[in-house]
Formats: sequence, structure tokens, C-alpha cells
Amino acid sequence: MNIGIYGMHYKSAPVEVRERAAFKPSELEDAYNKILEMDGIRSCVILSTCNRSQVIYEADQGVDGKKRLDCFYRDFFGFEDEIMQAHFYHKVPAVRHFFRMCCGLDSLVLGEDQILGQIKDAYHAARDFGATGKVLNKLFQCGITLGKKIKNETAISENPLSIASIAVKQGEKIFGSFENVKVLVLGRGEMSRSAIRHLIASNAEHVYIATRSELLTGICEQDRSKISRVPFDDRHEVIGSVDWVISATSAPHMVVEKTQFMQYHRNGRRIIMTDIAIPRDIDPGIAKLPGVQLYDLDQLEEVARESMEKRTGKLKLIQMSIRDKEKEFLDWHRCLPVYPRIQAIQQYSREMTNNEIQDLFRRMPHLSQKDQKNIEAFAYSLIKKMWRTPIHQLKQVGLEGRGEEAGELLDRLLNYDCVNFEEAYDEEEREEKLSYE
Repeated sequence: MNIGIYGMHYKSAPVEVRERAAFKPSELEDAYNKILEMDGIRSCVILSTCNRSQVIYEADQGVDGKKRLDCFYRDFFGFEDEIMQAHFYHKVPAVRHFFRMCCGLDSLVLGEDQILGQIKDAYHAARDFGATGKVLNKLFQCGITLGKKIKNETAISENPLSIASIAVKQGEKIFGSFENVKVLVLGRGEMSRSAIRHLIASNAEHVYIATRSELLTGICEQDRSKISRVPFDDRHEVIGSVDWVISATSAPHMVVEKTQFMQYHRNGRRIIMTDIAIPRDIDPGIAKLPGVQLYDLDQLEEVARESMEKRTGKLKLIQMSIRDKEKEFLDWHRCLPVYPRIQAIQQYSREMTNNEIQDLFRRMPHLSQKDQKNIEAFAYSLIKKMWRTPIHQLKQVGLEGRGEEAGELLDRLLNYDCVNFEEAYDEEEREEKLSYE
């Protein structure tokens, strides 16, 4: 098995490096094509969020996935060698690490509730691009199922935390109370909506939302009297009258530039600027202006650490669940060589039994419909019982890592060609999709 994770996240790279490796939606198809053209890379999923840029991949045995993806990131984003060496990391084998990600244990906020949705969205996008295979399909389905289980059973996401909620908590530390605080939120994505909900729940005096759409549906239904929509092009004008700006757009460029900011911000007036976007929304040069305090994703870590300390009591239970799911996946993977043989046995038995039964019925036309049904039921039950122990033993041999060897011997003994693995797995994959979706 050669499953790995290559890339960077908030622990390995600062925000100014991470934003360079953010995949734009319009770039994904080209990125997938380039990765899958690499010799030995079977399948992959690109996971690009505000805190990470990673490729989860399956490669042929013996293939150096790190070397392949080194070249991809260097060529695709123009990274220098020293940046690659300092900030990129490679996990292989990566099954346990991936399951930790799905459970929120590899996030800035322990147990944060957004990463699972981001993983699911990334997987669906990769599948739509035809970039996943049977192994990664199973890996992601197991991970998503596990993440949901952890969220429901351990309540680690009780009073769910996210990057946006951590940003609001940091604001509470700065302002003490939001009762006299006016806030401008840039963007209308999930992080913006989350920030607005937390601000209203914390009794912010007023929240201005700068969007290009006039519709505020789904952003906040709690207290419309405290919310105003601002045309996005007028955002700099509003900055002059608010105490705090939270920016979380998906723009590929900065949306608050220093020159325009200076036109409306009164020099020396206190204003908090929080940038939780990747790439960054706010010009870092603004931080040098008198009265301005600028915070980005990397500076939210102290508040995130406090939330982590409150949640670590649930870690032992989560880690046990991760180990169980890892064993389940590895057992499945070890049995891959035997699955098509089992399917072939079952198909061969059905066809042989059906042919013999039909021949018997032709030679005994006097049999009633009831007698025919009884004979069919007896024959199929007998065949099923005959193969039960051999199939069980074949699975056990697979778990011991000798599935390919046993499968080849079985092919010779029964004198038939093993069915295609893709066909043998289709039914199981369809059932698995239903269970996790």
C-alpha cells in the first residue's frame, strides 16, 4: 500500500506561504490532469483550505510520491527549493493521519466542525474530475463516516468551533464586550456567515455585510435590525465608521488595499482588522498605520490553544476509534486480491447451479411449480453452505497478506480466469457510498 499526504498546513508554513499554494476552483482541472499524468500516481484528492494545501494520493508500490509532488508544486506554483524544504511535509503511510484530519485532530481548532465538510467537498470534486480510484474512494468514505461518528458520539464539536468563531473569541479578548462595537464583515461564504452568527449572538451593536449580492438569505435570521448590507464596492467608505473589520472572501487578490484604506481611515483612530482568508484579503502594510491592529490566521493560534485545552479530555476515545477504523481499512486493503476471486466463485456457482437445475427441469416436466421452487431453494442453499468455509478461509488468507498467492492457486484449481477487480468491487462501492452520504 502506498497512500501518502504531501503539502503544507498551518503548523509547517506561515500564512504568506500557504496563500501561494491555494488552489483556485478554476485551476483544479488543470492541477488534477498534471498530477495524474505523473508516472506511478494512480489517484489523488486535492484539499485546499485556509489552513492547508495538500494532495492525498495513491501511488504504485515503490513509487516516490514525494518526489513526484515536489515537482508538481514547484512547477504549478513556482515555489523555490528553500521554501519547499522548509515548509512542505510528506506523510506515508498516511491512513491514520488522514483519519485524524477527518476527526479534527489536525486542525488549528481541535475538533473544529468545518474540516469534515471541506474533506467531503474535496473528495466529491476529485471524484467528479475522475481523479479517484477504488482505494481512495474507500479511504475517504471510511474517513467521512468516522468523522461523523466522532462528531455525534463524543460531542467534541459541541458548541462548535471554527476559524470564524475563534476570530470572534479573539475580538472578545480585545474589546471585552461587543455592545458598542460596529463590525464590517467582508464576504458571504461559510466563514463569513459563521462570524456573523457569533457576532449577533454576542450582542454586537451592528454588523455591516459587504457583498456583491443584495440577497442576505441564509446569512443570519437572528436579528435583522442589527444587520445592514453594504455594496462591496463601498467597503472602504464603511471602514471609516466601524471598530472592527473581519474579512473572509474567496477573492484571489487583496480586497482591502492600503491606499484606499488610508483615504477613509482617520489617522490614529483605533480599528481592529482580522483577515481569515487564504489568499489574504487585507494588505499587510496596513498594520504599520497608527491605531491599526491587524491579525491573520497565524495569530489566532493562542485563542485556539485555549479551546484545545478544554477539549483534550475526549482525545483518548477518539484515538481508539481512529485505530479501529485504521485496522478496518487496512484489513480491507489486504483482502483486495481475494475479492474478485470470491465474486468469481459466487458467479461460477450461480451459473453452474442454474444450468443444472434448468436441465433437470427439462428432463422432469411433470414437476409442479411448488416442487421446482423447493428444488431451486435446496440447490442454492447447498451451494452456499459448501462455499461458506472456503470463502471465509480465503478472506483470512487475505488478512494474513497472502491473498494474491492464494488467489492465483485458486484460479488454477478451478480453471477459470478471475473476473476484473473493477467489476468485483462495483457493488461494494455503491453500498459504501450509501452508508457515508
